[in-house]
Amino acid sequence: MSERFDVVVIGGGIVGLASARAIHARRPSASIAVLEKESSVAAHQTGHNSGVVHSGVYYRPGSLKAELCLTGRRLLLDFAEARGIRTSPIGKFIVASRAEELPALEMLEGRARANHVPSVRRIDAGELKARAPGVEGVAALDIPTAAIIDYPAVARALAEDLAVVGGVRTGSRVRATTARGDGWTLDTVAGEVDAGFVVNCAGLECDLVAGLMGVRAPVAIVPFRGDYYHLGDRVRSTITSLIYPLPDPEMPFLGVHLTPMIDGSLLAGPNAAIAFAREGYRPGTFDPRELQRLSVFPGSLGMLRRYGGIAAREWLRSWGPAEFLAAIRVLYPAARRTDLGARTSGVRAQAVRPDGSMEDDFVFVHGPGALHVLNAPSPAATASFAIGERVAAEAGFASAS
Repeated sequence: MSERFDVVVIGGGIVGLASARAIHARRPSASIAVLEKESSVAAHQTGHNSGVVHSGVYYRPGSLKAELCLTGRRLLLDFAEARGIRTSPIGKFIVASRAEELPALEMLEGRARANHVPSVRRIDAGELKARAPGVEGVAALDIPTAAIIDYPAVARALAEDLAVVGGVRTGSRVRATTARGDGWTLDTVAGEVDAGFVVNCAGLECDLVAGLMGVRAPVAIVPFRGDYYHLGDRVRSTITSLIYPLPDPEMPFLGVHLTPMIDGSLLAGPNAAIAFAREGYRPGTFDPRELQRLSVFPGSLGMLRRYGGIAAREWLRSWGPAEFLAAIRVLYPAARRTDLGARTSGVRAQAVRPDGSMEDDFVFVHGPGALHVLNAPSPAATASFAIGERVAAEAGFASAS
């Protein structure tokens, strides 16, 4: 016999968990369950990102990313403090490596101010060198509000809080759905679950889940693998802040950067290579079903036309350290091959429109008895608590008075 819940959230990443939390806060009497296909929460994007709490610098003024990042970071850091989760306000430098990049740096500074990011200022090459030894550039933006955090610990704390209202059901991949007059029956590998309302926060599989529920998604998820190298002690001892290049305006990615982690390690990355599998964490991994989806997706050809050269460069970085080292040396010229240690990877769920352009904002789509979150890449982890509030409002759960 199936269990019944007032609300079921599909996806146990930080966005799904924060959405369940927000709904519970607005409707304390509602029974809520989170269905997660893996054996633990935070198994994919939440657990494979660089742990950065973004400040809201990059995002188009007026966009959901700009709005929810700034609100979400405050809610996230407040939650972490209340729960004793480690954070560190280490700040960020966004570096212009060449004089030709100064106009783009100025444009980014203007965007940061338009987004009301506090305490942003431009510094010259001398101050950059003094504050970030080994990093070279002609100028940089100093973003003191940037921080790092343990996102998997946040997800685990959220899951613990949800235990009292239904909890997280791991090992519960949704494989079919049936619409009912009073909601949905979700067929999972662990049994059937009935839901009065469904929130789809399935991340890398969000468009597939939407399809199972009869929604023709306006975007398709294309997985991009991001590879990182751990850097050795020689570099790690000198890098105490986040070091980012100026982003490529043609891409919704931030480029290879240097990231101190909350555990004391230092990562360099990521690249952004198309992964031919939704969970393609290793170069060469491919899923025939994903290849088939890409081959029939109208946006694939347009994406190739727009980003073919960039995609080729990013793909090369996946196969050997030489191209990756060259990207690191743009920021840290003294980097050596021997500084590169173990490699790790994550996969980003990037929504692509039918014309081949990449969606640059969060996307929410309503369906019968459901709300689908169909694009929530970076800064979604930073913005997760604000996204959860937005999801609860979009789903029709009024704020608690």
